[in-house]
Amino acid sequence: MIITTLSATGAVISVLLVIIAGTYERKAQRDSLRFEAEVARDVKHWQRGAATLFAISALPSLISRPQPELAEAVYDSLDALAPMFLLLASLCFVASINKVIPAWRRYKAQREQDARRRQIAAQGAPYPEISAAVAQSLSQCLPDMELQTDVRDKLGNHASLLLQSGEENLRYVVYALPRDNLFVNNDSKKGSEGSKNNGLTINHNALLRAANAAKQHDARPILWTPLGPKEQVNGYYAPVDWDPRPYVVEGKDIHLAETVKKFELTARSERRRRESREAARKAKEGDPRYHVPVRTDTSAERGRNNSNRDEWERFNLLAPRHPHIQEVIRRRAHNLCDKCVQNIVPEENSKIVVTDHEHVCKNDASIRIVLEDSPEQVPQNLPDCAQCHYEHPEYYESCVSRLTLVHSGNCPDVHKNAERDAELDRQEKLAELGRSFKG
Repeated sequence: MIITTLSATGAVISVLLVIIAGTYERKAQRDSLRFEAEVARDVKHWQRGAATLFAISALPSLISRPQPELAEAVYDSLDALAPMFLLLASLCFVASINKVIPAWRRYKAQREQDARRRQIAAQGAPYPEISAAVAQSLSQCLPDMELQTDVRDKLGNHASLLLQSGEENLRYVVYALPRDNLFVNNDSKKGSEGSKNNGLTINHNALLRAANAAKQHDARPILWTPLGPKEQVNGYYAPVDWDPRPYVVEGKDIHLAETVKKFELTARSERRRRESREAARKAKEGDPRYHVPVRTDTSAERGRNNSNRDEWERFNLLAPRHPHIQEVIRRRAHNLCDKCVQNIVPEENSKIVVTDHEHVCKNDASIRIVLEDSPEQVPQNLPDCAQCHYEHPEYYESCVSRLTLVHSGNCPDVHKNAERDAELDRQEKLAELGRSFKG
């Protein structure tokens, strides 16, 4: 009776486990969980064998003894072997349980790992370290910048990348983090501030951590999350009113480098506008060096390689030869040499030179002119600077502010006008002092 009860109970439980394992196997296959599907299939096979053995061990107790001798002999054999079948069924049952226990432990470990990952994501934590491949790629894309990886300060702020430009003397802190750490669901309390991105909101904690890291280095914060090859590249300012305002980049490392270059170009343009305004102010205050051009240290060869060749040659090679440009620069410079600040006598001893080889001509209009300095009196194609003066004054002024007048040969002895230079410097210092009192 005990064997019958145990066998019947075991058979029912095994059948239920076969059904459950089969259902879970189909679900795992549908979700592409290969390992879980294999475990469920093994459990199903073991429980199917256990159910069969349980049924065989319970069979003699469920039917009456048959009359034929052969059937009676089979019945007696099954009845005698019922404990053995029950033992084999139990072993199959235990074997399936041994398959389930490790899988359950892995499932619990995975749940704990997912919980820790969600906690880290809610905090907006960055990658523990940046890969050497990414650092090398950015070094190649930004050769003029100093790059440091995984910079940590005493307060625990972590900058994945610290970039410093040489020319503009600016710093950029790149805060690299997974996409799950950058965005949270819209119904999350911590992500209430931010911009929506495909149903997601920027994690406010990630913005704070990036801003704090940038503050320690007096840098601009850039949050970067790498994307896959088929995901859409995106770049935008974070929806906060901080200064400086964090910028978010979703893309590859090359898109991050393009973003840094964009900020560099913006800073360079702002610096040049400041220099132009300062030059105009000095000219208005009576500085004989009326025309103070915008300057950069970029060589002509490097400027040519980094720019459109035709546009670069139109400004750097052809514009200084244009009669209109020569007349304007001489008038603005009061015929003073930009190097020695002395009068150029006669005017034919002067020449126009470029002070910013990064600049290019942005006007496509051309004109054919016979140049006086040309050995052959043949018209040549030059940029139409006079037409640009009237139709595109901003383009025209950007070009003129990067040209200046110098002696065509060696400058005369500078010491002859040392007293005049000292007087000019004294007047400039007095004017600055007066402005400071007014301010």
